[in-house]
Amino acid sequence: MWKAKRKLLNVEQVRAHPAVPSHLIRGRAPGSTELSFTPAELFGAMAQCSSRARMDQRAARAQVAFCKHLIAQHVDDINDRFALLNSARDLKDYVRKAMTGLVGDGIAYLQMVRDGYRWVDHFEGHVVHGKKPTGRSPDFIFSRSNDLYVALAESKATKGTSKGAFNERVEDGYKGQVEPYLGRKIGSWIASHGFAVGSWMTSVKRAEIFVHHTALPDPESSDGPDPKEGSDPTGVRFGSYCGVITLLFGPEIGEAARSRLWGPSEQMFSTVEWLGRTWILGEEVDAEAIVTDGHGKVVFKGTWSLWFNGLAIDLETAKRVFAYIEAEEPEARMLENIPEFDAELIEAAKESGAAIFPDGFAVLGRKEDLTEIQPGAIPPKTSASAVVKIDDIKVAESVVARLSYRETETKVTQEEKEQRPQALIYIEGE
Repeated sequence: MWKAKRKLLNVEQVRAHPAVPSHLIRGRAPGSTELSFTPAELFGAMAQCSSRARMDQRAARAQVAFCKHLIAQHVDDINDRFALLNSARDLKDYVRKAMTGLVGDGIAYLQMVRDGYRWVDHFEGHVVHGKKPTGRSPDFIFSRSNDLYVALAESKATKGTSKGAFNERVEDGYKGQVEPYLGRKIGSWIASHGFAVGSWMTSVKRAEIFVHHTALPDPESSDGPDPKEGSDPTGVRFGSYCGVITLLFGPEIGEAARSRLWGPSEQMFSTVEWLGRTWILGEEVDAEAIVTDGHGKVVFKGTWSLWFNGLAIDLETAKRVFAYIEAEEPEARMLENIPEFDAELIEAAKESGAAIFPDGFAVLGRKEDLTEIQPGAIPPKTSASAVVKIDDIKVAESVVARLSYRETETKVTQEEKEQRPQALIYIEGE
């Protein structure tokens, strides 16, 4: 049973595809050719990917949990190389295919993250301007820091196909689902390059990654796309956080956040201290606890007990995202310069049986490493509507200030203590 062992995956085949002549298309080769990951990282990656698909998100979360337990049963905790064991062949074909596809999505996500991409969103959530070039489309959009242009990515996976046949399938994914959209205006952004990432898991000894990508530009060509072309990746980055909010608090809150109808300053968030940072805990929110106020804002009310789901978001990151949601006219710069995590912190998370991702989302680890779990630790101070709008960045700063507010001198009676929500946190140990 796979509990803690770090697994290795290598990019065994890479193929570049020349792009049609366009100053908007500038290819990139994969910079990382070896991938190392823990069970928590793969679980978090699968969750990140599933939270953006157009399906019932409670069902999506159940599917990820289902596959998490299946993978633990069909991957060993001994060998260095990642592989699905022969026992996986005994699964019903529809179960095996569902598991393989979701694992492939997670591997593709981890490969892109290792290659420097920070935010991810689902392609199907964005509008293609003009006539669609094909009825097919890629799975994901990835955005990097300090890059106005984005990358498209298609994930492929197999447990029962030969290398040659599968490599052709990955190539077809690139040519038929990624390439047609390069250089096109979609939503507010333009994709300058793309990848098809295939996870070949037929072997019971070592899985392999195949990558097909947009070829690097001719060194003698121009320096790249003109910034005046108007590519803005903010929609992708915000979509990434809406997916995280969905994982933390459920689909109703995630969709309300995407529509900017959720008021974070009206919420009471629970926090935990972990690895020297403060994290907002994800809570299992009952649909019955979600209400809409007179202004159309969606909030979830506290119940008699809090069920934390083992997921979290970095508080400093959350402040930026919440400020963006509540700003009257949000601007791209509000989601820029979000603090990044250093290698030591990410490594410490792995040692704790946990995972931290570049966008600030985390899968928590051993409960003994967590301290100061505080239900309802961050109360609102004033409503966003009470702030006179001068500039949205000032509005954002006021929201950040509200979310940093803590009542430290309030006297609490014994009766009030007994009526407070009980914090129940469920995190797997080794």
